[in-house]
Amino acid sequence: MAETVWTKVAKEKDLAEGVPLAAKVGKDDVLLVRLKGKVRACGGKCTHYGAPLAEGLVVGGEVQCPWHNARFDLATGEMTAPPALDGVGCYPVKIEKGEVFVGPKKRSEFPAMAEGKGELPSRKRTETTFAIIGAGAAGNAAAETLRREGFGGRIVLITAEPDRPYDRPNLSKDYLAGEADPDWIPLRSETFYDKLKVELLTGRRVAALDPKARTIAFEDGKALKFDQALVATGGVPRRLDVPGASLTGVFLLRSLADSKAIVAAAEKAGSAVVIGAGFIGAEAASSLRHRGLEVHLVAPEEAPLARVFGERIGQWVRGLHEEGGVRLHLGTTVKEIRGRNRVEAVVLADGTTIETNLVVTGLGITPAVACLDGTGLVTGGAVPVDGWLQTRAEGVFAAGDIALAPNPRTGEAERIEHWVVAERQGQHAARAMLGSRAHYDLVPFFWTRQFGKSLQYFGFARQWDRVAYRGRVEDGDFLAGYYAGGNLRALAASGRPKEAIAAGCAIQTGRKLSADEFEDAGTDLEALTG
Repeated sequence: MAETVWTKVAKEKDLAEGVPLAAKVGKDDVLLVRLKGKVRACGGKCTHYGAPLAEGLVVGGEVQCPWHNARFDLATGEMTAPPALDGVGCYPVKIEKGEVFVGPKKRSEFPAMAEGKGELPSRKRTETTFAIIGAGAAGNAAAETLRREGFGGRIVLITAEPDRPYDRPNLSKDYLAGEADPDWIPLRSETFYDKLKVELLTGRRVAALDPKARTIAFEDGKALKFDQALVATGGVPRRLDVPGASLTGVFLLRSLADSKAIVAAAEKAGSAVVIGAGFIGAEAASSLRHRGLEVHLVAPEEAPLARVFGERIGQWVRGLHEEGGVRLHLGTTVKEIRGRNRVEAVVLADGTTIETNLVVTGLGITPAVACLDGTGLVTGGAVPVDGWLQTRAEGVFAAGDIALAPNPRTGEAERIEHWVVAERQGQHAARAMLGSRAHYDLVPFFWTRQFGKSLQYFGFARQWDRVAYRGRVEDGDFLAGYYAGGNLRALAASGRPKEAIAAGCAIQTGRKLSADEFEDAGTDLEALTG
């Protein structure tokens, strides 16, 4: 047996309780943290997009990523919450004469198994079949979690799309901007699902689900019997309803195929009109501008994203687009799209005519619940679920864009259309399918990035009666807390990741943080995690 090689990485006196410290072991980035007197070492870069975890925040026994809020167990290096898919690994630690040494990296069993170097988890294989309809954020996370948790039965992951699971948020960001290598977009390799022994059925559309007979009927006439099922079908993009909306050159932006088609069209276009100033529309405008196109953004609101973040932050986002060269047509709508066989111009309700041969629409989605018609599981276009994410039918669960889930902090049912929420619900549903009785209670998180500025959002607030601020929104370095009835319901942040994570933890735990305390620079928000 080879002798363990130890690398000196720090002095013990430099490690304060709960404060992350970056170190190097050869080419590896390592994170050191003292927890209850014991020094832990794990990988130092988030496995999602490579964020330095030393810039994140230690909460309990975990470190939370400063960029997209992925979470890792400091003792084991395991991923505990997406959007990261894999753990960061951990390192053995020893201390001698006040010096901290770490040994070779230990990797988790799951990545080794996924690479074909190991076997399925040790739990006894069963004849049980779990079906997952939808291979987006929730569906993929559920399939992987079932295996991580030791499920040895059959997993069938079904998607109507021709592609294996991919990084949907990137489609309107770096991929559309031309900054992301196409090889980055799939979440996993071509062989991953085979090695994981997950049956990935691509290009298979589900026509109906029968919760009583526990069968899935496909459009091609075939059927699948299941013991438990997760419905994670996501959303259907809303289409523009004006004359000319079906002309060649008018695109939706939802799928990988959509984004590829827009990229191909953008390479030949000199200008583009983006319709809709929500997340998809605003990100698409930023990305197409990055490609050098003349970009026009059309929306009825007075500022992008103001419905979510309020007028002040909306105006800041508006300023980013104006500085980035986007031509804004706000407070108006599209009247018609003109052209013979393909788009030639967009006519607005205010009389403006914009000549272009490329139009991208980002008008939001509606839940994709057609396969549940007649089941009684759909109410108001969504699927109500309980705290375990189970529908009204025993053994049938729902997660992601279609799920109307209870918020344990407010008692209200919420449907959240964001990637990280879908992933975390997929994780939770998988554990519930295996018998976990824990209720889903994670605070929603999402992010957007436009013109080089990231904006994070924790929580959920349909309405608020006060917004408390730290820093200056106009400088792009701020926190904004959304209060209703004196309670912090949500917060937005740019440039202050540790404070944002800490305030998000206050929402999670229900810890009281008044609006005045939020605004007081003397209030140590990071102390709220203690």
